[in-house]
Amino acid sequence: MRRIIVCGPPHSGKSVFLANLMRLLPPDSFYLAFAAPDGEWHWSNFGDQDLVAAVRQKGSFTEDFVSSMMGCITNNEQPLVLVDTGGKRLPPNEAIFSVCDGCIILSSKSDEIAEWRQFAATFGKPGFQVLAELDSVLIGTCELYPAADDGVIRGRISGLERGHTIVSPTLEAVAERLREIIRNNAEISEGEAMCQVNGATLVSRLGVVDAHDPFLGVRPEHLRPALALTRAVAKLETVRIWNVRAAILASAYCARIPGSVELFDVSKGYIRVPELTPEGEGSGLAIEWETLDLPEYFLVKWRTMRFIHEDDLADLVPPAAPSGKPVVVANEAPPMWLHATLVRAYAQAGAPWVGQFWPVESGRVQAHLDNQRWDEVHPFAGPAVVVAGPDEKVGEMFPISFDLLRWGTPILGTLASGEPVIDRKDSHVASHEAVQPLLAATLSRINTRGRAELCEEVDFGREIGNTICVTTTSDGEGDEIVYAKRPGRFGLTRFVKNRQPEPTGSVTACFKRTTGGAYLLMTAFIGSRAPAEPWDRKWATAESLTFWSSHALVWGKEEMIPGTETTICPY
Repeated sequence: MRRIIVCGPPHSGKSVFLANLMRLLPPDSFYLAFAAPDGEWHWSNFGDQDLVAAVRQKGSFTEDFVSSMMGCITNNEQPLVLVDTGGKRLPPNEAIFSVCDGCIILSSKSDEIAEWRQFAATFGKPGFQVLAELDSVLIGTCELYPAADDGVIRGRISGLERGHTIVSPTLEAVAERLREIIRNNAEISEGEAMCQVNGATLVSRLGVVDAHDPFLGVRPEHLRPALALTRAVAKLETVRIWNVRAAILASAYCARIPGSVELFDVSKGYIRVPELTPEGEGSGLAIEWETLDLPEYFLVKWRTMRFIHEDDLADLVPPAAPSGKPVVVANEAPPMWLHATLVRAYAQAGAPWVGQFWPVESGRVQAHLDNQRWDEVHPFAGPAVVVAGPDEKVGEMFPISFDLLRWGTPILGTLASGEPVIDRKDSHVASHEAVQPLLAATLSRINTRGRAELCEEVDFGREIGNTICVTTTSDGEGDEIVYAKRPGRFGLTRFVKNRQPEPTGSVTACFKRTTGGAYLLMTAFIGSRAPAEPWDRKWATAESLTFWSSHALVWGKEEMIPGTETTICPY
């Protein structure tokens, strides 16, 4: 008994259940296999949920994914292998069940438990056992039901909502059953016997206070002391690293160790990190690249086109970074040996330092931020960590804007002062079609002078179009004034129905500096500069109410949300 699948219908809280269960298990003695391509990982439950939504990339149950996961589960030599799978009784799950020894059924629908029990009996390995059958409710109490003769743990568990920590006798009973499995399977594995760096031993010497997380408690501040502890080992011709759970630590070792490095993969054994040279725009059969050349660093993002294998590394070519510029690699998903390979490549190519996106820290309290959570201080940016570079810089954390981390970041152009401009997710300029052909010329005439926020009016010296923002009487007398909500706005806009657009030679554009030295385009439109609307709590000024009491947008020239029209002034 080693491979345990957690199953049940959708929306039962399986991922949250697993996140809470793992905190009750010896962290160096189990492995969690993500057998559902839903884009959720170890950090997703306790990390910044806005960040989860921003970077999550869902996949699909392809034949390659299913067969690869079956191999990952079958070949895993950890004392306990937990398997997180999809919530439907379909052929992909039939295959996953066929390589597992037992299951925990968690269901928000009581009648589904019997269905999953039968599914497990039909497709599980010979001798397959149901370890627990649990009712999942959002509201209510947790209860461990009286023990039955069949040895199955039964109970009710409440409050499995993302980001919540659960304390429950039912959860503890399941954890104790799994700890028993770990004890029964405890032995020194071949991978552990062959290593020069043992992640579990290293953690004890680092003085990690709380190692009960999937990363053995390793945090950015542990990188420098971890590298110092292994200076002698780093002199070896080949260094094998076993049971290092934090990808930032694996990357730091691969960048620092001059000889060959082999990282242990629980289902594949030791994988030698190849020596790669970044070239051109990058290539690779299984990977798609996206790069952003920012003033402060070169951002390299990637996504896998299928389940990636160690053999794919031989065909991998990372994109070349500008000479002398730091590099930041960004992807939220495993495998860690891919992250480490890229960090090593850029470090050896001469990057002054290499950073790595590390979303694990996004929901954690940070000592260097006056013991506030990362997402409280940086609500729209994910954390990255310097993993290669000068000693004094390794372990340093810095923010990367959601807008830069999202796949397909739209680059709109370059400002006169040299900074790239990117569009926001909830794009305002998308609803101002007339200004789009003029954006490049507008940006080329604006110098930020290092300002964090700016709003500039550019006069083209000729008629370039019509402005839909026109002057009205302050009391609306003679004008038909209405209010309605535009898409992407949080308040109502003042409109006038009996007017037409008027000629103008100006474009107004507003920007906010984001991470990496880029600027985010907040809005751009044909017409003169206007203050933010009165409802905008962040951008409205003292002149907002006065201006929008005597100006309005021409009705019918902007998209509006049906049903929001009113003649009552909201401000």
